[in-house]
Amino acid sequence: MLTQVAQLLYRTARSTDIVARYGGEEFALVLPNTDGEGARQLAERCRTALAETAFPHRDVTASFGIATLAGSLTPLDELISRADAALYTAKRQGRNRVICAE
Repeated sequence: MLTQVAQLLYRTARSTDIVARYGGEEFALVLPNTDGEGARQLAERCRTALAETAFPHRDVTASFGIATLAGSLTPLDELISRADAALYTAKRQGRNRVICAE
């Protein structure tokens, strides 16, 4: 199932985006030259595509946490921490949603 999810994310992402498995059931999408609204739109397309795809053993939904670089360079660990916090907010709010970090 993780392979199918990865393939769907890859097909939904743009050719300049990077899709990578980040942990057990987590993926990271790196979206160069994309602002917060563009990232939210892509995450929403991915979330919808996953929810509408018939998987063989169970339905699949996804929660997305988004963090962006704004104006100045942010240390990588801080960027990941902000995205992770947004992801867990999405999960606490009921899952299957997109949340952008403040």
